[in-house]
Amino acid sequence: MSHAPKKVGILVGGGPAPGINAVIGAATIRAVLAGSEVVGILDGFSYLMKGNIDHVRHLSINDVSRIHFRGGLVPRHFKGKPHEEPGAPGRDDPEPPPA
Repeated sequence: MSHAPKKVGILVGGGPAPGINAVIGAATIRAVLAGSEVVGILDGFSYLMKGNIDHVRHLSINDVSRIHFRGGLVPRHFKGKPHEEPGAPGRDDPEPPPA
């Protein structure tokens, strides 16, 4: 019986928040030590909402070991707003007004 390698995706929704880089670092380090591959999903939901899964960046322990000292947010932060995108999955679009 073979086990498929595990992959963890880290996506940040919203803008920068205090401590988020430390959380990204800790989650990445823990997942790598547990044997998982970790990818950071770039630009949050913007590409995922379009079905595009190519905007990812492999994250290693070296990539994140001192991430909490950097300013800004890594991976790049959320830009798309699923609740504001017409036709986005999970969105209940109101019916158009009668003509």
